[in-house]
Amino acid sequence: MSIRIRTLLLVAGVALWTYPALAQSWGAGASLGLVEDVSHRFTLDELRSRDLSAWVEFHLQEQVQLRGTFGSLRTLGANSGRIVTASDGTLFVAPELKSRVDYGTVGVSYEFWEGDYTSGIFAGIGGYRIRPETAPAGFSEFSDPRETVLGWHGGVDGAFKILRPLSAVGRITVHGFRSGVRRTILTADVGLLYRF
Repeated sequence: MSIRIRTLLLVAGVALWTYPALAQSWGAGASLGLVEDVSHRFTLDELRSRDLSAWVEFHLQEQVQLRGTFGSLRTLGANSGRIVTASDGTLFVAPELKSRVDYGTVGVSYEFWEGDYTSGIFAGIGGYRIRPETAPAGFSEFSDPRETVLGWHGGVDGAFKILRPLSAVGRITVHGFRSGVRRTILTADVGLLYRF
């Protein structure tokens, strides 16, 4: 059998297999929010910086969605403002060090229907690429390592229907991963969701 015929049969098989899924509901959205590293403590006045994300979701059942999210956030480095030890043994407080974290996550969400308002819980896994920003002279050894790691996420969200397919969304997410040290980052986002 030629490669062309095999390819055609493969495409036809995938199309027939996924045809029932086309009747299901899809959604796409984007959000913007605030970020705080809560690895050591949480205070509202440190909820700053930014998180930008976009997602696509597929309804597996009426109240259960599979969601894929891509995003990018800026956060303080793990050693930022903490007491660190220099190579000569001197203790001092590290300056403000920042990192950009790009992420891609896959998770499952369960929604509680309440008319025009829905609330939900979600959790999943993902990949996190840490890219430290340039540190002040002499402090680069205290920046986050440049690496890609696996992690988890979970949180709560709510959506208020604006029009039939369009909703305003609020979402609080906790991201956890290990990059040199264990990191826990909180994001609080607002955005729009369009359901097809």
